[in-house]
Amino acid sequence: MEPFILIAITAYLLFAINGVIDKFLLNKGIPEPVAFAFYVGIGSSLVVLLFPFGFEIPAFKIILIALASGLAFFFALIALYTSLKYASASRVLPTVGALVPVATYPLSWVLVNERLSAIELCGMLLLVAGSLLLTRGARSYSRRHHWSAYTLLAAGLFAISFTLSKIVYIDQVFVSGLIWTRFGLVLGALMVLLFPHYRRHITATTRGVGQSIGILFIIGQAVGATAGILQNYAISLGSVTIVNALQGTQFAILVVLTWVLSTKFPKILREDFSAATFVLKSTAIIVIILGLGLIAF
Repeated sequence: MEPFILIAITAYLLFAINGVIDKFLLNKGIPEPVAFAFYVGIGSSLVVLLFPFGFEIPAFKIILIALASGLAFFFALIALYTSLKYASASRVLPTVGALVPVATYPLSWVLVNERLSAIELCGMLLLVAGSLLLTRGARSYSRRHHWSAYTLLAAGLFAISFTLSKIVYIDQVFVSGLIWTRFGLVLGALMVLLFPHYRRHITATTRGVGQSIGILFIIGQAVGATAGILQNYAISLGSVTIVNALQGTQFAILVVLTWVLSTKFPKILREDFSAATFVLKSTAIIVIILGLGLIAF
């Protein structure tokens, strides 16, 4: 098994935990998606701590590509958090995860000359199919809100972000590339402050967050930041399309986590786990495992 595959799977294990925490916070503590994304973006400024480990100043073109990657990621987070606010995590996240590799492959084909073997392509399609199966039978809990449009937007922006980051990692050592792309997230957060409406939301949210919610947010972001570093490292080492397709493993883990936690917090993590849905999701997990097997072995 290629090292980047193990690194990516570890990243998605952490992302599954982070996803449950984010869903909890969006329903309970930080209901405004733009404010949530702002905190994540500002938190990315901590990447300056990595300066001693390999920061470089690349060509101006690479700086622009890195910043664009970070900006695309930031606005993808806003779209993702908006979807999570109005729909179940086990529906939104697998949908995004299925669409991202589909959108990434043609982009990486053109921009970084990426090619998959027939077996890798079959494995990717199985991972995508498994992710889509996980969305079947789940309810959105908001018939009036067009959460699916935000899901499509998030997937497209994530695909752009990951493909651009691959270009940066081809040119730069990993740490330097990571720092420059995270600068793009910080830039996105600062851009939001230019709009008085969002600035008021962020100020009100900051004042209203209690200590327990603040601690949970910090824990969630620490887990998410670690997952993000591992995911980007996997992208720097291997296929950006395959790394994104491996996100199907995150959703298999997410199904188990939401099943356990929704029994304890049914009003916050509402998920459908009827007998029919259980069979469907079990089938999806088997399909994901088969896809992973084709790619890994």
